[in-house]
Amino acid sequence: MEITYHQEIIAPIDIVFDFLNDDEKMKLWMEGLETTEYPEGKNEDDPVGTIFVQTIREAGHSQQYAGIVTEYKPPELIGVQLQGNAFRVDVTYELTDRGRKTDLDYTCELVFAGLFYRIIGFLFGGLTRRILKNQMTKLKQLAEQAAVRRSPPPEE
Repeated sequence: MEITYHQEIIAPIDIVFDFLNDDEKMKLWMEGLETTEYPEGKNEDDPVGTIFVQTIREAGHSQQYAGIVTEYKPPELIGVQLQGNAFRVDVTYELTDRGRKTDLDYTCELVFAGLFYRIIGFLFGGLTRRILKNQMTKLKQLAEQAAVRRSPPPEE
């Protein structure tokens, strides 16, 4: 199952990228995200291949998902793969610089472990899309607020 989403954000690309890349800032817009840990450390310069574990609170319970960074090209692209018991998800955040605006294109490919999970995934597809929309709306608000607070560049 593929889910795509497009969002125009009135903020420079570096601010939007920072909200996607900074673990603490991700907690501000990614509902339920409690922690992101790097068992083997995090390579800040070239994180492709970096393994991480995210703890996400869902329906009152904390769930852990193993992940790996699959793509990383700052400030334009972040790709990750998360693995749960019932599914694997490949997520890509692609940013396009529009000056003082940024276009965010989100793509998520869900691969379910079997027919039962595929049926459940289909039944909960509307909820999944609603959660995504809420997260993207929150990300937009936070990035736009940060852009307003950032001081303008010095005049030459």
